[in-house]
Formats: sequence, C-alpha cells, structure tokens
Amino acid sequence: MRDVITSVEAAEERRLWADYYEATARALEIMRTEGTAVGSLPRIVEEDAKAAVAIKRIKEIRGIKT
Repeated sequence: MRDVITSVEAAEERRLWADYYEATARALEIMRTEGTAVGSLPRIVEEDAKAAVAIKRIKEIRGIKT
C-alpha cells in the first residue's frame, strides 16, 4: 500500500469517494422507494457498477492489491 500519493491523485481520490457515496446512496434510495422488483434492478445494478469503478480506482491509487 502506498502512503504517499501526488496532489493530483489525492484530488482524484476525493472525487472518486464522492462518486462512490453518491452511487451507493442512489442505489439504496431506489431499493427503499421501489424495492428490488425486476423493473428497478437495472438501475440498481448500474449504480452498483459506478460505485465499483470508483472503489477499483481508489485501490489503484493507494496501491491496494485484491
């Protein structure tokens, strides 16, 4: 794991955390208001995929191997 990252990477990481939290919140809101019916699943999956992309990049920046 990297302890030191560049200022550009730090800014990107902050944006990625925001993307992650927003996508997660949207997915949870869809589930809360609409449930997990067939019609809402594609949107839930789409938000989950956005969150996954953000976490993957955060791990790359931090040098975390999975």
